[in-house]
Amino acid sequence: MHGYSSTDFTDYTVYASKSKLVTPDTDPGYMIENEEEMPVMDGAEACYPLYAAFAKAVYKNIDVIEREYIQSGQDSGANGKIVTFTNTVVGFERLVNCDADLFFGARPSKSQQEYAKNAGVELVITPIGKEAFVFFVEDDNPVDSLTSEQLRAIYHGDVTNWKDMGGKDEEIVAFQRPENSGSQTMMQYFMGETSLMDPKKYYVADMAGVLDVVAQYANEAGALGYSFRYFVEELQQEKGVKLISVDGVAPTLENIENGTYPLTVDLVLITRKNNKNARVEQMIEFILSESGQEIIRKTGYAALGN
Repeated sequence: MHGYSSTDFTDYTVYASKSKLVTPDTDPGYMIENEEEMPVMDGAEACYPLYAAFAKAVYKNIDVIEREYIQSGQDSGANGKIVTFTNTVVGFERLVNCDADLFFGARPSKSQQEYAKNAGVELVITPIGKEAFVFFVEDDNPVDSLTSEQLRAIYHGDVTNWKDMGGKDEEIVAFQRPENSGSQTMMQYFMGETSLMDPKKYYVADMAGVLDVVAQYANEAGALGYSFRYFVEELQQEKGVKLISVDGVAPTLENIENGTYPLTVDLVLITRKNNKNARVEQMIEFILSESGQEIIRKTGYAALGN
């Protein structure tokens, strides 16, 4: 199951025979038994294994519900009935348009916030965990660390050769992501008042594509990309790339938890204010509970309170 993604999430579906979804050791103490009351989920690509695990934990018989729905041939492109999977852009629009109740991902971009405002929808953004925005290069690149200032200079177009960063005498191939994707939104926040250069040919449509290009450029060109740590290390487990330190701090889970990594960001759950489904608020409470935070931690993200 790919959805709108290049990543195969078959083993992360709630109905997978050999599921990779984590389960909490602590009793959730909560279960939604009525299918009609189950909040519809969608979210960013890297969040699917997380919110599918939430559903598996507290949506009664969700495996049967989703399997029967997929087998019926009724799916309209959301890759599920209740635990759906599109991507950041489409999933956010589905939330605003009342086709989904829970959206998991990064904070919305300015244009996404404007989209919700124009639709008359007030958003509620709840931090549920912590993640790292990371930069990566091919693994034979001698550069292991860059400062925030250096990264902004590269993506503004001021620096174009790795030799100016202590690396080889080769062009910096700085890839970007599509507008309104979680990674591109975070990159825009990171750049601040410094404008991003024209992506030109260094634009890749999905996160796995960025990783693939970086890997294939090993020993040929100095590719540079960005994404979120969980996607690179947990989902793709790409062997041809390495994460670089930012401002001298490596993006390890420990450094995310203790807050020393400078590009630590909130993993958020976005809902619509005044959603009439009372189970939405109950799901927020569950996710913030000990059992919900355990699922976040076991999936590979940093939980709150660390």
